Amino acid sequence: MKRKQCPKCNSGKVMHNVRVIDRNGEYQDMSLSVRVERKPDALLFKGAKDFELKALICGDCGYAELYAADPGRLLQVYLSCEGSDDPQTK
Repeated sequence: MKRKQCPKCNSGKVMHNVRVIDRNGEYQDMSLSVRVERKPDALLFKGAKDFELKALICGDCGYAELYAADPGRLLQVYLSCEGSDDPQTK
């Protein structure tokens, strides 16, 4: 989401699409992500798909928000999943 001002302090010093790091062990940096599983009840082969999260950060007060980098694709995969019975998104 592109904001011109910080929603907390109204500063115009807003940084977009900042990468958020998740440490996987001691040596590997990975982008923070969310996971959708097409078959969440399966023991194997759940059809997992990961989607990267990005941050919006205010350069003055430090307020931060997380956003999915590809929300359209995330929704598409979510709606194709078994058990995605949210009536608001169908």
